[in-house]
Amino acid sequence: MKILVFFFLASFSLLLGQDKKALGKSEEASYAGKIVRITVDEKDLSIGASFKFMERTLDRAKEEGAKALVFDLDTPGGLAFPTKELMTKLADLEIPTIAFVNSEASSAGSFIAISTDRIYMTPGSNIGSSALVSGSGQGIDPVMRAKIESFFGSHVRYIAEKKGHRPEVIEAMMFLSDEERVVGDVVVKPGDLLNLNSSEATKLMDDGPLLAKAELATLEEVIAVEGWNSADLVTAEPSGFERVAWWVASVSGVLIMLGLAGGYFELKTPGFGVGGIVSIIAFSIFFFGNYVAGNMAGYELAAIFALGLVFIAIEVFVIPGFGVAGIAGLLMVVGALAFSMVDGVEWQKFQWGGTGTGDLLVAMSGPAMQLGFGIFGSLILLFVMMKFLPKVKFIDEHLLPTSLNSGTGMAVQNRVGLTGVAMSDLKPSGKIELDGENLEVMSEGRFITKGEAVRIVSEDGMGIIVEKLPG
Repeated sequence: MKILVFFFLASFSLLLGQDKKALGKSEEASYAGKIVRITVDEKDLSIGASFKFMERTLDRAKEEGAKALVFDLDTPGGLAFPTKELMTKLADLEIPTIAFVNSEASSAGSFIAISTDRIYMTPGSNIGSSALVSGSGQGIDPVMRAKIESFFGSHVRYIAEKKGHRPEVIEAMMFLSDEERVVGDVVVKPGDLLNLNSSEATKLMDDGPLLAKAELATLEEVIAVEGWNSADLVTAEPSGFERVAWWVASVSGVLIMLGLAGGYFELKTPGFGVGGIVSIIAFSIFFFGNYVAGNMAGYELAAIFALGLVFIAIEVFVIPGFGVAGIAGLLMVVGALAFSMVDGVEWQKFQWGGTGTGDLLVAMSGPAMQLGFGIFGSLILLFVMMKFLPKVKFIDEHLLPTSLNSGTGMAVQNRVGLTGVAMSDLKPSGKIELDGENLEVMSEGRFITKGEAVRIVSEDGMGIIVEKLPG
């Protein structure tokens, strides 16, 4: 029964921890009447956490009545599909939006720029070169490329037209052609992509500038041209909560170590105590932190993790031996932990036009290292606990008695070789009677029926192992 209580509490905590309302903004200054600046630097469009932060900032700007929103761009680009979602949210924002190219807006950066109402560029800056490539930067299979370009291209054209930009300029930036193209005064040779410098982008045509409204050296000049006040400019920053969540994601291996060690400690002790609490807290923080950090942790993976624990419990306490349920549960737990740490951006690189094994290895390498650290770290931690916890006076006197009863194995006694009687079925865990004392034990890999005679074969700081007596 204890194991089911533990699993359901863990599941509830994991799912509850992902409530988006927990992000809150009570400690953040209001954006009301402000010009909100979002900086996009070299790696910001390649990190899942950055996209979550930018989307949250857009929501806040709209909800709190910001005067305008400015994207300050200096980026070589990033992943296209998370950018596509950001483009849609930006284009529908319903407050004035500005892109300030300072000093590069290539690839996904150009997509963000054309999703704003007006574009300004610093002298000598560049925008364009927006072809879709795989996550590793290599070419995409022709059929897959045609599929992705058709899907993505239609969306980009729609956004460009909605914001009053020239679709033909964006298409020349995105798509290769076997023919020479002329865009404004710029000649794009066959097999090349359009990339405009600030002078070319601001070139006046019959019906207005080619792409950007003007060349301006500073954001303050942009604000002045728009008729706004620089005193209203604020730069969006991640909340303290988000920073903590990103830090939590970086120490996921430690949380896994604590969660596994605490869970095993709880299974080896009667009642519900310190081990279970530590495990629930560690795994709740693990899933929530990775979720906020933009990784793949979510309700689904948390549920798979909890279900895997239930399968393992069924295998340990109901079905003798270790078979299908145990293996399936183990795979579900390990898989849920590993995939929860995968950056959502990296995973989409593998999904959309990835080159296969290479992109998958990139997406899984970091999580695999964290998971390995957590598993091996928990084994080391358990060894230390078994060896030293009973010898620590404070823990022995104040902590262990509250969660451990006599016979749990933490206070190691010299009982190897003694015999007793099974008070319950051992499948493989259960209770035996030894000299009038009830002990929680585990059988040595075999099902033992209630009433059968058993012998203690080993006892350490975390448990007692018994075997069935012959005959």
